[in-house]
Amino acid sequence: MKTRLTALAIAGIALFGLTACTGGAPENGSGGGSGSDAGGSASSEQTVDEACSIVNDTIEGAVAEFEGISMEDPAAAVEAFQAAGDALGEEAGRIGNPEVAAVLPDLETAFATVAEAMDALAAGDSTKLTELESVGTEMQASFTEFQRLCLE
Repeated sequence: MKTRLTALAIAGIALFGLTACTGGAPENGSGGGSGSDAGGSASSEQTVDEACSIVNDTIEGAVAEFEGISMEDPAAAVEAFQAAGDALGEEAGRIGNPEVAAVLPDLETAFATVAEAMDALAAGDSTKLTELESVGTEMQASFTEFQRLCLE
């Protein structure tokens, strides 16, 4: 029971970090073109704001998934982290801005690693707690870089 609560507490901390990161998506005039690429492929002339808008939409979707998680269902938290990582990976092809694209692999890997570690914790493997804490620090650094690029 203690490992479940620990895993869900860490998920809650990550959710707090995600929510803080999506508080202000770029909404100026240069960000409006992100939906105009009907083919879904990255443009080499994509602005930071356009790329950030795509990533921000993906992160907001992940936040919505986390909001519905019950404290009694650690498997749902694992699935939500995995889905967030997968969604970022899928959107990577739409990111043509090199600065924003450079942040995505770290975010995607962090979500996948958190999902794996939380799954192990929920199964009773407390050795993953240190790894989860470390990944949480790395994830926060990636989100800080995303904020620096996209919210300044």
